Parts: sequence; C-alpha cells; structure tokens
Amino acid sequence: DIRRLKMFLEGKKTKLLNELRDQMLEASKELKFEKAGRIRDQIKALESLNLRGNLEDHIQPEAFYVDPKRGLKGLKKILGLPDLPRVIEGVDIAHLQGGETVASLVQFIDGLPFKHGYKRYKIRTVEGIDDFASMREVVSRRFRSLRNNDERYPDLLLVDGGKGQLSAVMSALAAIEVDPPCVISLAKQQEEVFVPGESESRKLSRHSFALRLLQSVRDEAHRFAQAYHHILRRKSTFE
Repeated sequence: DIRRLKMFLEGKKTKLLNELRDQMLEASKELKFEKAGRIRDQIKALESLNLRGNLEDHIQPEAFYVDPKRGLKGLKKILGLPDLPRVIEGVDIAHLQGGETVASLVQFIDGLPFKHGYKRYKIRTVEGIDDFASMREVVSRRFRSLRNNDERYPDLLLVDGGKGQLSAVMSALAAIEVDPPCVISLAKQQEEVFVPGESESRKLSRHSFALRLLQSVRDEAHRFAQAYHHILRRKSTFE
C-alpha cells in the first residue's frame, strides 16, 4: 500500500520488515494462508534488497543511462503532475512466431528499474495479432490485481505506441472502473508523447532528461518482452 511504499522509499526497511512479519504471523493464526503467503513473498523481496540508496544492485544496467532525478523533475513539469512520478510502470506487447502474444510490465522506482516489480503476461483472451485488445487485457489484469490486493497504483503508466494504444488503455481502465493514474504513450518513430484528452502530441526535446527517462522505461519494457519471447521460443523448440 501507499504507506509501506513510502516507508521503503524513505529507507525504513527494518521497521517495514518487522511490521510485515507481525502481519504474516497474524494472518497465519487466523488461517488466512493465502494472505500470509503474499506477505511472505513481500518479505523475501525486501530482504533481498539493500537500502534505498543501493537500488542499483537490482537494476538492469543497460537501462540505466539517464539522470533519474532530473528526468523525474522534467516529467513532473511537462505533465503538470502535483508530485514527482516516483513509481513508473511501462507496458509492451510482443508477438511470437506461432501467433501467441505476450506482454511485459516493468517498474521504475525513483527513475531506476526495479526488477522485483517486473511482470510477464501471456495474452489469454485475444486471438491473432491485435495490439489494442492485448493492451486492454494486460492493463485490466494489472489494475484489477492492484485494486483487489489494496496495492498502490503507479504514479505514471507509460504505454508503448501512439493514440490507438493510449485509447485502448483508457477504455480498459474505464471498463473496470479504475480512476487511472497519469497515463501517457510514447510513439517510437518520432518519439512523440500522447496524453489523454489532447488531440496533438507533445514533442519533447531529444536532449531532455524527461524524454530519456521515458525512452529508458519504454526500451526496458521492450527488452523484457523480447526476453520472455525468447524463453517461450526455446521452450517450444524442446517440447
């Protein structure tokens, strides 16, 4: 939830771990084993981390080539956000040769990739290649899960694509009655940023730290989706 994430970002890891352990024991006593299991997984993830200042140990190095703080400040200003977008998630869709579609979701905290927040999805409800429908499914599954588990929404959701992909995401959020965070899309060809409710794209300076951070999130989501694609392809080869 928001309070726990705030504790983590402020470096209060020990206090947070103690609180989670108490809650896990309480859930076990009440025979709420599924809840206890979720808390146990959170504890394991936290225990594998150093304090906030050492998040670099858990990032993908190829994605870390921007100035995170200046990128976050730039996004706050450009998008008119009330606060820095400290938690950013990016979504990408990839297609396998056999027609199967997969998706990736990456998470950045304070401008740095956070591997424990990465997720992979097999598209279940879409036949053939349909990026818009696939994006709707992934976003619906992600935000339903966050809502059902009372977890914090990201401050910014970045979608790979243009107006069509952005519209698909907004319709998915509306369908599940989720009040969305800030959602934008980044179209690769011209590196244009699309914002809901605006007919024209926003063109950021190619040298701006804000654009570089968005590109990092977008490219890392693409890399992670392609990695999943290769895993599944190798698996199918040996089956």
